[in-house]
Order: sequence, then C-alpha cells, then structure tokens
Amino acid sequence: MLHRIRTSQLELGMFVHSLECSWLDHPFWRSRFLLTDPDQLETILSSDVDWVEIDDRKGKGPPKPEPARPSAQVKNPSIVSASPNATVMQPILRPVERREIKRLSPRERAAEVRRASSAINRSRTEVMNLFADARLGNSVKSDKMAPLVERISSSVNIDPSIILNIARLKTKDEYTYLHSVAVCALMINLGRKLRLPESQIHDIGMAGLLHDVGKTSIPDEILLKPGKLEEAEWTTVRNHPQRGYDMLSASEGVSEIALEVCLRHHEKMDGTGYPGKLAAEDLSVFTRMSSICDVYDAITSQRPYNVPLSASRALAKMQSWSGHFDQLILRDFVDSLGILPVGTLVRLDRNELAIVIGESPSDFSAPIVRSFHSLDKDAAIEHQDIDTGRPKSRNLVAVENPEDMGFSDWSTAASNLLAKPAAM
Repeated sequence: MLHRIRTSQLELGMFVHSLECSWLDHPFWRSRFLLTDPDQLETILSSDVDWVEIDDRKGKGPPKPEPARPSAQVKNPSIVSASPNATVMQPILRPVERREIKRLSPRERAAEVRRASSAINRSRTEVMNLFADARLGNSVKSDKMAPLVERISSSVNIDPSIILNIARLKTKDEYTYLHSVAVCALMINLGRKLRLPESQIHDIGMAGLLHDVGKTSIPDEILLKPGKLEEAEWTTVRNHPQRGYDMLSASEGVSEIALEVCLRHHEKMDGTGYPGKLAAEDLSVFTRMSSICDVYDAITSQRPYNVPLSASRALAKMQSWSGHFDQLILRDFVDSLGILPVGTLVRLDRNELAIVIGESPSDFSAPIVRSFHSLDKDAAIEHQDIDTGRPKSRNLVAVENPEDMGFSDWSTAASNLLAKPAAM
C-alpha cells in the first residue's frame, strides 16, 4: 500500500515509490528504490523535496502519526459530519509555492492589459491565416509565427495572469484559433516554472501554437458539432495529431519539440491515449506538458459542446483523473498559474481556516474562499464566502496541509463545506 509521508519521516528500509518534486530536481536517476544507504537518505533530507510516497509492501511502513499540536488541531469541527449527497474532487494537500511575480501598479497593469489585448487580437488573425494556409495544403511557415511567440512570451514574463485571463474570454467560434494561442502561453509559463533552458522556451511556445494544426483536416460539421460524435466522426478527430505531424514534417524550420508535441499531445500516462497508446516511460517532458496545457484550456473554454469550468474547478478535476497526467508536472502547472483548486485548505488573516470554493470574477488567480474555523478559539465559526480579488479584502496567508490541521478525512470535511449555501 502506498503512503504519503514527509521527507523528514523517511527511514532506512523504506521503499521509495516516488519523490514529489520536479523531474529536473530529482536527486536520483531511479524513481523507485529501496532506501538502504545512509548517503541516499541524507541526499533526500538535504534536498528541496518535502513529500515522498513509500510502498509498505516492499519495505518498512510509515511511522505512527504523532498527535497534532493542540494549537493547530481542529477539535470536533462541526463541518466534518458526512454529507451523502455532496461530492468533492480530491484537493492538493501540499503547500503551493507560488512563483514570485512583479507587482504592477494600477497604471502599469492597465498598460499591460492593453498590450496583451492587442497581442491577442493580432494573434487571432495570424493563427487564422496559418490554419487557412494549412487547410489549402500549403506548408506551415513557422518562421512567420516567431514574432507572435515572442510577443506572447514577453507578456507571460511580465505577468502570466493578464494574457491568460484575456485568452480565456474567447467565444466558441474563436476556440480553434485562440486555443492555440492560449496553449502557447501556458506552455511558455510552465516551461519557465520547470526551469527548462531559456533556449528551449521559444520552441516550447511554438509547439503550443502549432499543436492542433492537424485540426484543419477535420470538416467543420464535425469540429463544430454541438452533440455527441459518431464513431466514424471520432476516428476522424483522432487522426488530427498524425495529420498535423505530417503537415509539419513537410514544412521547413519546424523544431523536433513542435513535431513531437503535435503528434503526442493526446497521449496519457497510463497508455490509453492516442494515436500511439504510449505509456509514461515513452513520453517526454514536452509531451507531458502539452497534455496538461491542452486539456486545461479546453475544459475552461466555451466550446460548441460544453460549458466551461472555472480555472479552480478545472484544476481540481484534472487532479482527480487517475492515469491521465504526470502528477508532478501537474502540480508545477498549478503553481505556475497561481490558482488554488477547489477544495484546497487555506489559512486567512485573523488566524482562520477556509476552503477554496471558486475564483474571483475579476482575476482567476484570486480565489473565493469559505471561512469556517478560528484557530485562536479552536472552534467553528459561522461560514463566510470571501472574494480575495476584491480591493481591501481579507488576505490569504498560507495553504495548509489538512493532516497538520487535524483533519483525518479532509475529503469528507471538504465535501460537506462545499455543499453549504453561499454566505457573502
């Protein structure tokens, strides 16, 4: 059985199933091994890894839990009773380390919003022209798209929330084109979060921009169909990665990263994706990144056949899908956006606990939270919904681990909290 423990609880004789860190920060070439060497243990303890999964079928089990500190533990909170009709997506349980972003003044932010809006408008036209050329059988001229990637990269570097907020406003008629722009921005932002070489960032962004070029081979009556697709139509849709790859392979100047992402962005970690049904060991970091970025933008966008999810709910949903994504890169993706998934436990000023229930209408990186417990009084309080994106709102102090706060069954507690009526 797998157990998630703090790195400080590791002991010799435990079997390490996975270390919760970026693949770049992994201290060993093997991801799974029996911990028998004191030097190995010291390497992990001195690293930046906070959490590790162990397998007690192959080694020692976890240590017995120590009693939670009385000052932090929630004693018998009223919200933990089961609510049989409520459901909650599995929230993240580790603290989210947000990337430091330069805080823009209102005037600077307004100016950057104007620049980002202009970039999106120009991007729409340029990507439409790119897709039109591809539909006519013309080669893809990626060099013409290079200035567009640089504009997007520049905007992401200043403040990723601005251009991503604007890109999410696309209509269902614009989805095909602006989806490529959004995935470009998301890939650049995630690549920088993963600390990939800056020399690769341009190719990563270009890969995001070109990943869906194969959809030009799909007839509009299928691509824009509002209802369920027939099996023959699904076959046509599933062919678009290969068709896109063939188009890009016949074009000059397209990077290997863009070719791979175009062909593999619908593959899954468990080998159930398409077109190759490749398993995790055959998927590069670029493919794993593109799968996350593509799905996130798809389920948060207005499309002919679905209602978009909020960013926070989309991330919670993605975290609940077993076998689809690289979970370590998905966590880095969450961090890179600065978005807290629905169901995340947080601490507010005044030493109160709250749960994330959504996102601010004005800024998707600012959560709406529901306060429910005072740590100072160690008692439940009347719940209140707080939009942290509003001026002079309450401050979010930290993301908390439910176990540290005394929740042995956070899913049940969170489910009951999310089922409560709104209280602003």
